[in-house]
Amino acid sequence: MGDMENKPSEILINQAAQWYARLHAPDCSAAERSAFKAWLAGDPRREQAYRSVIDAASLIRDQLGSDPRMRSLVSSALVKPQEVLAEAAGETPTASQFARHAGASAGFRYSAALFICFGIVAFFTFGGRQDFAVSPSELYANHTLDKQRIELSDGSVVYLDVGATLTVSMSQQERQLHLDAGRALFEVAHDKARPFSVSTSGTSVVALGTRFQVEAVPESQSINVTLIEGSVAVSNNSSATSWREVLQPGQQLLIDNLLHRHQIAAVNTQATTSWSTGFLVFDKMPLRAALDEINRYAKVKVVLGDSSLADIPIAGNFLAGGDSSEFVETLTAVLPLRSARTGANEIVLFEKYDIQTP
Repeated sequence: MGDMENKPSEILINQAAQWYARLHAPDCSAAERSAFKAWLAGDPRREQAYRSVIDAASLIRDQLGSDPRMRSLVSSALVKPQEVLAEAAGETPTASQFARHAGASAGFRYSAALFICFGIVAFFTFGGRQDFAVSPSELYANHTLDKQRIELSDGSVVYLDVGATLTVSMSQQERQLHLDAGRALFEVAHDKARPFSVSTSGTSVVALGTRFQVEAVPESQSINVTLIEGSVAVSNNSSATSWREVLQPGQQLLIDNLLHRHQIAAVNTQATTSWSTGFLVFDKMPLRAALDEINRYAKVKVVLGDSSLADIPIAGNFLAGGDSSEFVETLTAVLPLRSARTGANEIVLFEKYDIQTP
């Protein structure tokens, strides 16, 4: 074995093993496969951890050679992760990989992968990694059009917004969460002996007992941290910058990783976190941003037909996931806007104009 520093960390092994099993689920979606690719690309150490998981799975398979039926089941489970890893690296899986994969049952693959996932944890805990105890890791992905309320084993509560992906690892020493993408609100159960941390894109948010929100937008490489009550310390230890900020209630930290800058602003926390209650509160929010929020939960999307309308300030309370037509009717009744239904799932907003008569 290599030196300690060359071994994957506890949380990365947990995440990689969880991804290994999840990628074999019969209902594993394209969005989850994309989320895996984003997770893999977020840190070079993750690919190392994932390859270590695949290697450990291979060893487990070899150790099951005395049972032909179990060996066959496990062998069928060892194809897809390699294919996904190759796809994430921009490679084309070989014909032999596809041939091995073709005859495998999705249900059997997932069952085998779960079996191997637990075997991997045992391998790194009691075999190859006796230097620390690996804690179970759980993956949450919200693919619905409504928020999800998650109760963690320590009594903390997480509200996971639409499209968000979160990994949770609990141990006797710490509570580690990783937000891969999306928005989540955390109500942290007080436990002074076990720090509660949320990491995303090189940024870490640490709290002991508090309520705060984290939003990660991979496309723009931006992160927003909003503190509702208590206190949090936010730090960034990327290769480009290193800093630490302590927030007070009512403050929001805006982080732009592309431009390597961050700033603190005062915000209306009720409006910023209202989605977690099922409502959307707009406090002079630009129309484009308001539409982004409405569309997050809507089947019928509302778009702008004229970019000059983007900065019109919007105020009011609206139901998340409500009828888009009702929202549009409210807008057109109080603002100089008109609407046009351009399809079954789209409404376009234009500037209202007066028809001149001779």
